[in-house]
Amino acid sequence: MSERAIRRKQSWMRSHSEGFGPIKQVGIASSIGFPLLVVGALMLVIAFAAIGSWLWIVAGGLLALGILAGLSHRII
Repeated sequence: MSERAIRRKQSWMRSHSEGFGPIKQVGIASSIGFPLLVVGALMLVIAFAAIGSWLWIVAGGLLALGILAGLSHRII
């Protein structure tokens, strides 16, 4: 009992969409958490030179949101 060989289509007969695999879901940690974490950390570096405390508050909030989103392990 031999299995039939799988025949491949010629490249000129193949559809362009056959090359793409299934769509993978993107996690909140990588799509939202990491950018917020980077922006918050960069704003904290800038806040060292700034006098206003509002920049510290905004940078700390963004950093905290980035950490929370990164630790959530949720998928969009």
